[in-house]
Amino acid sequence: MDRQRFIDWLKAIGMLAIVIGHVIGSPYNVFNLVSQPVYTKQLGVCFFIFIIGWSLANQQKTSFKVVFDRVFPVYFYGILFALLISSISIFTINDLNESNYLPFILGINVLFNNFPANPTTWYIGTYLHVLLFWFLFLRGRKITTKHLLISLLVEIVFRALLFFVDKNFIAYMLLPNWLTVFLLGGYLYQRKDTRWQAKTALLVVGWSIVLALWASPLNSLISPKSFPIRALMTNSDWAPILRSSLVSFIYIANTYVFFEIFRRLPKSAIVEFFARNSLITFIIHMPLIYALNEEVYSHFDSLWSKKLALILFIFIGSALISEIIQRFVNIKYFQEQSWACTIKMLKITGDNR
Repeated sequence: MDRQRFIDWLKAIGMLAIVIGHVIGSPYNVFNLVSQPVYTKQLGVCFFIFIIGWSLANQQKTSFKVVFDRVFPVYFYGILFALLISSISIFTINDLNESNYLPFILGINVLFNNFPANPTTWYIGTYLHVLLFWFLFLRGRKITTKHLLISLLVEIVFRALLFFVDKNFIAYMLLPNWLTVFLLGGYLYQRKDTRWQAKTALLVVGWSIVLALWASPLNSLISPKSFPIRALMTNSDWAPILRSSLVSFIYIANTYVFFEIFRRLPKSAIVEFFARNSLITFIIHMPLIYALNEEVYSHFDSLWSKKLALILFIFIGSALISEIIQRFVNIKYFQEQSWACTIKMLKITGDNR
């Protein structure tokens, strides 16, 4: 299949939204108000989950090697940088940051009501669960409207139950939180890049207006400081269901609209650059923010200039670091060797039985 431009756009813009969200931080910033009750950076996660669903639905192979090939680079770079962070942390703050390794133990981090020390790596555990869910239940099957409706119901109810027992981080990280966005990618698997149309500009303008209008009335209904998903300022028994329904709506509506926009945008070498470096950027950008924010801020006066400088420095710098690493590390070689060793060990185990 030809390379799809929309995948690069979703990856690049999704990663940029995540970096902006982590640098800005403040729940009162307009950037974090347009997608309430979720934080806008979380739409970036939706984009990546959607891409997984779309690409797996277009996957011809259905063996477990599909899961292995997708997980390996994430585990390889994830463990590599977890070890690097531990090596630095033990000398600077006398802490190994052990929680950074939980996502690599079959993703058990999603069962803890907090993020790892490197917070964005929670996604690694969820990523594995998404792939295993596809392998066990969806491979070779066509996603229908019925599947979407069932998943939406399950997603809303499951998330609401976790809200009710105050397990907000688990509600955010667990697979059901992302289930419908994932299936939406599979449902739309036949839609690919298309040509630019004048009405695309109208869609961009129209959706910008919708986002602006969406933020205003919810400011008085949503608790700005609750995290990772904002709570409703009401004691109604229906609050968890309403809150969960709003989350699903924001995830699905924004992912679908941006997918329709991005598949009509032209090819861009710059976008491709940031897209192919999104994996390592996602893993290292938070430690870099922690380490460099004071230094970068010291060179600027106004708050907006400090934030903008740090966003550009982290987003571009992380991509450049990633590009250099990928030039020197032949990930395909390690992947093939690891798969060969895995097959050999399974064969030996089978023979010993």
